[in-house]
Formats: sequence, structure tokens, C-alpha cells
Amino acid sequence: MRRLGFIAITFVLSAAVAAGCSDDKKTNTTTADGGGGITTPVATGTPVSIIADDKSETSQFFTVDTTSVPTGPVTFNFENIGDRKHEMVVLKTDTPFDQLVVAADNRVSEDDSVGEIGETDVGKSGTVTLDLAPGNYVLVCNIEKHYAQGMKVAFTVTA
Repeated sequence: MRRLGFIAITFVLSAAVAAGCSDDKKTNTTTADGGGGITTPVATGTPVSIIADDKSETSQFFTVDTTSVPTGPVTFNFENIGDRKHEMVVLKTDTPFDQLVVAADNRVSEDDSVGEIGETDVGKSGTVTLDLAPGNYVLVCNIEKHYAQGMKVAFTVTA
């Protein structure tokens, strides 16, 4: 019995040491598909928290903890607490956030995209770090009709 206890303690300590032996320079990981499996190391940047939620079938929104950050790496932490899939696309554009052109497919153009967190299931989250230059940006959910139903936020990166 004593030997079994020693083995268990050794296992727990080994696991704790292994967990603590990571390279802190690569502190975050991103799960671009909202928890479905693609995980890659990313750099740490100015943190921005974004929550995707729904008011109704036709009214959806983002809650963002800050809409202005300094130039450089920005780490977007995205959480979907709504009742359907959402995503977060970062567009660099001087077009006002609420005046992007909605195409026939009920989406806006992603030609100005600098990165995104892809479709994220209900209750899931994702993280991405992007190196952003100074300028005007728009954060959108570009799933069909979501932009038009309110999922858009103006975002600024300052020099």
C-alpha cells in the first residue's frame, strides 16, 4: 500500500513539473475553429475581450471591453454566449463600421481582412493574436445576415 502511495505522488509531481515546463514566450494558443482542433502557438499582445450574443432571431451583437489599442500585437479573446454559431473577422477599413456594403449573399467583403476567429460553436471560445498597424478597423461576424443584424463594432489602433 505504501509503495502505491509513493507511485501516485511521483506521478502527480511529474505531471506538475511537466505542465510548468513550457516556453512562456509562446503564452497563448488559438483555436481558430472554436474548439474543433486546430491549435497553434501565438505571441502575446494587448488583450481585447469580445463576447458574441443574441437578443433574438434577428438581433445579435458584440460586447467589446475596449475599442482602441496601441499599435502592435493584439490578442482577441472571443467567447460565444449566443444561441448560434458566430465568428469575429477583423477588417482594416476607413468605411464607417455601420456602412459596409452587404452583398447578395448577406455578407460583407472580407477583402480587407487582417485575421479572424472562425465559426465558433455556442459556449465555445477562441483566441487569435494579430500584429495591427495604426488605423481604423471593424470587427464583424460575417456569417450570413449577422453583420446586418448588429454584429459589428468600430475598432481603432493608435500609433
